[in-house]
Amino acid sequence: MINSGKRLTILIVQQEDYERQAMVSLLDKGKLKVLAARDGSEALTVMQHAEPDILVTDMVLDGINGIQLIDEARRFLPDIKVVVAYSPYSPRLLMQAVEVGVDGFVQLPADGRKLRRAVMRCVKDIAAARRMAEADYSLHRLLDFFPTPAVLMDGMRITYINRRLASFLGYDNHATMSEVDMGLEDFIVQVGDEPYDGDPAKWIHAIVNDPLDRDHVLHIENPRHPDGKPNVFSVTFNQFPGSDLRLFTFQDVSVLEDELAHLEDEASTDPLTKALNRRSFLRILGQSAAMGEPFALVMFDIDHFKSINDTYGHDVGDAVLREIAQLVRDNIRENDILARWGGEEFMVLSPGSDKGRARQVAERLRCAVAGFQFTGVPRQVTSSFGATVHASGESGDAMVKRADMALYRAKETGRNKVIVE
Repeated sequence: MINSGKRLTILIVQQEDYERQAMVSLLDKGKLKVLAARDGSEALTVMQHAEPDILVTDMVLDGINGIQLIDEARRFLPDIKVVVAYSPYSPRLLMQAVEVGVDGFVQLPADGRKLRRAVMRCVKDIAAARRMAEADYSLHRLLDFFPTPAVLMDGMRITYINRRLASFLGYDNHATMSEVDMGLEDFIVQVGDEPYDGDPAKWIHAIVNDPLDRDHVLHIENPRHPDGKPNVFSVTFNQFPGSDLRLFTFQDVSVLEDELAHLEDEASTDPLTKALNRRSFLRILGQSAAMGEPFALVMFDIDHFKSINDTYGHDVGDAVLREIAQLVRDNIRENDILARWGGEEFMVLSPGSDKGRARQVAERLRCAVAGFQFTGVPRQVTSSFGATVHASGESGDAMVKRADMALYRAKETGRNKVIVE
């Protein structure tokens, strides 16, 4: 932490003895500690021990010239303020000083009033920087005591990650993350429902510039459990009045998300077969019909299923339903959708399929069922299939009726067959 009460130190570098002593006398007042050196080499030695806040240097020095001294000083003390004392007879060096960027100029021989004015501007800048650093330090300390992960941002730039979030990410604090050039964006996997591409500002824009002011969640990788699921955080932010500072706070809702996903899964799936239930399937069917993209619907049921229940018992019948659902999953594409329509009836929605593919899907499933040995049923089990392709402008209900009619014809004409409408 920067101490605002620390006495400021000025280093005067001037090879002319009289001019050097005069400048020291003009500045050696009050809280200012004034040191002096006659050349660049001596100045660098003083800097290593005293770490001055302000450097007042001549451009013409023996050995190391003023420009070289400024470069070396900034390498060692990046925040040092520099005032150049110049002779009007050295315009080339003066232009070089302008190019490297300094904080003030004083013409030699030094006028006391102008010299003090140039130095006091530096003093005021240093005091302001120290006050800002103290405020930042206090705010960072406060954030480290926050019970939840937090991020401080200036505009679209992260300026501080509190200790709790840094610890979750596998680091002691924000400083250790910065040392290895790691940012929060390196751990974000998903923003809401969208995969994250690693753009440092993208997740910030998604939250700050959301016109609907929705709740936002970030899926963040947990480095302590790299093979596990990312943790889910609800993220909110508050703007500091009159500034671009924002405080983002993170609430770990992973357990709630898991419970919600479990409840949604239970609400949308058939508990026996783990296929989608009828209500959820109808919602997807309606969405597919409204999109206008081609897709096929395959409807099938188990032939003589009632006799399986009556002969071998309902436990065996339930086992057949579970096994047939898994059999179907093993024989359809990942983007095909299986649902239990009711009783022993099932549906498969096959995106992008025409009549030819619909027939292939149904026939493959028919053969898979007919060739499978179901648990507890010593005889062959077969299924009948009706398939259809979505017609432009057709509703989901109308399509289901056509698939049902095709299935009816398959059963009426001998079962264990496929009819495509």
